[in-house]
Amino acid sequence: MQQANTIARPAPRRPVLRLRHGRLLLRAATVAVVAVSLWMFVVAPLTGHFTGLFEDFRAYIGAARDMAAGHSPYHSFDGSASVVMTGFDYPPFAAVLVRPLALLSDQAAMTTWLLMSLGCTVAGALVVVRTALPASWPRTELALLGALAFSPVTYNYWHGQMNPVIFLLLALAFRSWVRGRELSTGVLLGLAAGIKLAPVVLIVLLLRRRWWRGTAAMALTGLATVAVAALALGTGPVRAFVTDVLPSLTRETGWIYNQSLSALLSRAADHSVLAIQPALPVLHDLSLLGSAVLLGVVAWAVRPGRRDPAERGAEFGAAVTAMLLAGTIAWFPHFTHLLIPLAAAAGLVAARGWRVERGLLAGLVAVLLVFGVVAPLVISSIDMASLRALQAGPSWWVALQAFSLPALSALALLVVTVRSLRRRGPSRIAAPAAA
Repeated sequence: MQQANTIARPAPRRPVLRLRHGRLLLRAATVAVVAVSLWMFVVAPLTGHFTGLFEDFRAYIGAARDMAAGHSPYHSFDGSASVVMTGFDYPPFAAVLVRPLALLSDQAAMTTWLLMSLGCTVAGALVVVRTALPASWPRTELALLGALAFSPVTYNYWHGQMNPVIFLLLALAFRSWVRGRELSTGVLLGLAAGIKLAPVVLIVLLLRRRWWRGTAAMALTGLATVAVAALALGTGPVRAFVTDVLPSLTRETGWIYNQSLSALLSRAADHSVLAIQPALPVLHDLSLLGSAVLLGVVAWAVRPGRRDPAERGAEFGAAVTAMLLAGTIAWFPHFTHLLIPLAAAAGLVAARGWRVERGLLAGLVAVLLVFGVVAPLVISSIDMASLRALQAGPSWWVALQAFSLPALSALALLVVTVRSLRRRGPSRIAAPAAA
């Protein structure tokens, strides 16, 4: 009888090699994206060759120059001009922040703003991924790709939106929330709400977690921004924002770049899509009801007491998604903030395993495809003339609903995130390493 061969054969190393090759490809892609971005958003502006429209920035520099001339920052605001409005429409504290731009030439102000936007986004993305993802993941590469290749984010660089500043504040608040830092979370959210109103709804997180000091810190910080603005600009601009600007910001509009729940309903009713139409009370009521339901769902998902860091991150991510959908206006570049719920969802999938969180993983991939691939292709091929031609055809309503796909994918991500949070699942990893 022959002796059995007991020599163990080495295990195949294909998975290890594939993982290594995947990381090499990811690193190469990151290097390429960084190189192209440095040329387009750093070298080109510094040498006077930047080709971005930067039309949104004109409202900021316009407000700064109006204030330098002794006028209100809302001197050029016109809420009746079109469905997208014109002029400066941020709270008065934001006007205080842009006031120093008047000290610079147009070219210097544009370059400074672009570099600041780039820095805020990269810094915020690094904070988010280091808070949400395991240390074994290629977090730096993912952060840079998110900050430099995700379409809603890069839109800000070409058009000069203020979203990167808000994103950095929300990213820092996200880290504080996950780490259990009550006061800093409240202060950061209050500061963000003082610059742009939408983050005010994130107070639901603090209330649901029973962070009473954090709630007070958020409220006091928000009030402090109003006081600072009143001292710096006078009470006139504060009144102008409340009486002239705010009503326009709460008006329903179905313009295709608006991806809020309210806009989704407006497009379903074919209301105020290409031009302003009289308000529909039933549409207003449905929008308010839908927003209340979204915030109520987030409150239902958040738990007080101790919870796994990945679950805490998903709570904050769900709230940010609800914030984007609950307002009357959420332009495409506002979804820069989706980097937070996307990273938080990935962190929860990593903690529980993709087999447990198949639905959450599918929602994450769907949002990446819609916002990162489909929407940019549509934006690049659609203009007002083609929209008016489409409106004159028989398939206008059906085509119009297709423009709601980004909002619907974000809503689906919110639903699967909340479902995962309500289901207790085993965590396979500890908290991510400190950033």
